[in-house]
Amino acid sequence: MFSQQVNGQAISLQAGRMKSLKKAGKTVQWLRENVRFEQSGSMVFCDEAEYDPETEDLVGRGNVRITNPDGATVTGRTLEYNNASHIAKVSGGVTLTDGSMTLTTPWIQYNTQTKVGWYGSRGNIKDKETQLTSISGSYNPSLKTLFFKNKVVLTTPEYTVKTDTLQYRTDLKKAQFFAITQLDYKARTVVFNRGYYLTEVQKGEFYGQVALFDSGRTVLCDTLLFNKKEQEGLAHGHVYIHDTLDQWQVWGEHAHYRGNAKSFSVWNRAVAYQGSGKDLFRIKADTLHYNSDTAKPIALQAINHVAFTQQTASGTCQKLTSYRSDSTFYFNGNPVLWDSLTRLSGDSMEMQVKQQKIRSLKAFPNAFVAIQEDNLHYSQIQGDSMMQRFTNEQKLAQVQVFRKAQSVYFLRDADTLQSVNLVSSQNMNIRFEDGKINSIAFYENPKGVLYPIADLPAKDAKLPRFLYDVQNKPTTEMFNPPHVIVVPTFPYPTDAQRKSQLNKKSNPKSSKR
Repeated sequence: MFSQQVNGQAISLQAGRMKSLKKAGKTVQWLRENVRFEQSGSMVFCDEAEYDPETEDLVGRGNVRITNPDGATVTGRTLEYNNASHIAKVSGGVTLTDGSMTLTTPWIQYNTQTKVGWYGSRGNIKDKETQLTSISGSYNPSLKTLFFKNKVVLTTPEYTVKTDTLQYRTDLKKAQFFAITQLDYKARTVVFNRGYYLTEVQKGEFYGQVALFDSGRTVLCDTLLFNKKEQEGLAHGHVYIHDTLDQWQVWGEHAHYRGNAKSFSVWNRAVAYQGSGKDLFRIKADTLHYNSDTAKPIALQAINHVAFTQQTASGTCQKLTSYRSDSTFYFNGNPVLWDSLTRLSGDSMEMQVKQQKIRSLKAFPNAFVAIQEDNLHYSQIQGDSMMQRFTNEQKLAQVQVFRKAQSVYFLRDADTLQSVNLVSSQNMNIRFEDGKINSIAFYENPKGVLYPIADLPAKDAKLPRFLYDVQNKPTTEMFNPPHVIVVPTFPYPTDAQRKSQLNKKSNPKSSKR
């Protein structure tokens, strides 16, 4: 056994045995037993090798190992190294280790100067409980950066990521995505075009037609800031939320989704639908808050520039609150409710809804009702407070007026207005048929006067609170979504997801953005 230094060459080789051989008209160096050399701080080892001084090519075999000062080590069975390019190709059961990370692949190329390694025949990486596979990839130990391409799959105990292109920083535990990506959790999936994810703190930011699917709920947007531990997301741009459990569809420009709290908030051009068919409830506002947790008293809250409609009923206000416990909506801030030709207003209102139908509505104080009889005449009712009841067809059936009641109501002969009755009393009870007054009863000191319609004084034709601003009545067009949507398909579907996609294709309901 001996050690010999080969001098006068561009590479310094050491081995237990070394000799010169003639091979194919060339003189090559033959080395055996603990062959090793150093290049730019990297040490290369193998059992035996042949070196061509003319081409500076070295072929090594058996227990190949490359180490560098940064701690990374590459092992394999064969080595092809060129001293001019500093490129080493290790083949045969290759393993690259750096700290807790291990890469296995059929072959890897390694630059002994830059310390960068890359592979192109499928690799598998393990870092503690994290595993990643891809067709090709590279590793830069000085930057602690891995780059993967083609059929990339990142698996952890909590989630799985599938994509085409991924960069991963081992020091920051940060995965960055540059192509369409699918992130699968146990009960939720996120699909996006690009973004990043911090694997330890489980936070990420995703861009480009982002879709979050979460147990019957879908969130679509342009940008999503996602916190897996807190189960919440902050969405921006072309936001759409579909809650199939509670039959909600919501559009807006920004949203805050809270999975643990079973709630979401949407603001800027917020529009929402609940239900389906003729019972569809539509609402719009600057901001909408919704909570599907049945343990929470408030189900829905709409704030600023609120408008809503359902069947023939519609309205406006500044703040709407829906309480789950008694199925009641509370309206504040100049609330107005329209029912066909009827306008109801008051300082505040309470509306009770059962099975998506309005059953009753209370206005107080300063309650007022105006009913259009024709283009010139309006029946009117006002009082301190007022209770309205509705039919199953959502038409006004009865109005009860309490305290300081006044009315102007027109009487008909067939379909022609004949006279008008001006009455004041403490309380009133008025019944309607097909939106018109059918009968009226007065309680406590009623006073009134009956005029032929032609003799009605102009000053008595309208009560002090009269207002019939039909131009402000909500229309169906007001509730058109601010943007149309398309629910993206899963780029890497599981069997269950593939089945779900087939069902959606057979029953299409969405349109292109």
